[in-house]
Amino acid sequence: MIETLPRVVAAPPGKPVREGAADGQARARRLAQRPESWDRDEAAGMAARFDAAAADWESDRGGYRRPPLADALARDGPFGPGPAAEIASGTGLLTSLIQDVWPAVVAVDLSPGMLARARAGARVRADASRLPLAAGCAGAVVICDGPLFAAEVTRVLAPGAPLVWSNALGRGAPFYLATELVTEALAAASGRPWRAVQSEAHWGRWAVLRPV
Repeated sequence: MIETLPRVVAAPPGKPVREGAADGQARARRLAQRPESWDRDEAAGMAARFDAAAADWESDRGGYRRPPLADALARDGPFGPGPAAEIASGTGLLTSLIQDVWPAVVAVDLSPGMLARARAGARVRADASRLPLAAGCAGAVVICDGPLFAAEVTRVLAPGAPLVWSNALGRGAPFYLATELVTEALAAASGRPWRAVQSEAHWGRWAVLRPV
């Protein structure tokens, strides 16, 4: 079941268009549906691309990545205790928002260049397909514009804990996945149905997903 909340944060003019978004979305769908297709070469290539973008990351994206996540956290609580695992944490633009809900955050990213610029959270360089986290340890997993490896998400989540999913440019985001696809991937990985609440905010879209 997917519940859609009305938008409360308007979308301003000037939404950027990301070159290569369609290719990125095709990759995101492939990884969500066929995670075994991910390999070390693809991981190394992605890490290198984000390393190269790290120096300008906050100036390019700092103004629009926070509103969708802030909207999700404000409107779909209350949430249970942490710690929270932030996947694809980058330079930490969103980590402080997550810490407002779950003070203990493990910030995970594949790119050492991104992590070197982060300041908040316990920072861990890791591949999201093989998280160095214990089963059932996370009070939430937060993925904002990152890949979905559903088996790892469901493995590390504590019973009943949510996945918070956000795409800052909505349908134009390179890692965009429709909520229906995220729900299906989580159900396939966990062997149980999931429900979701979703909405739009600023230029982005978000969903909070919980097992039924």
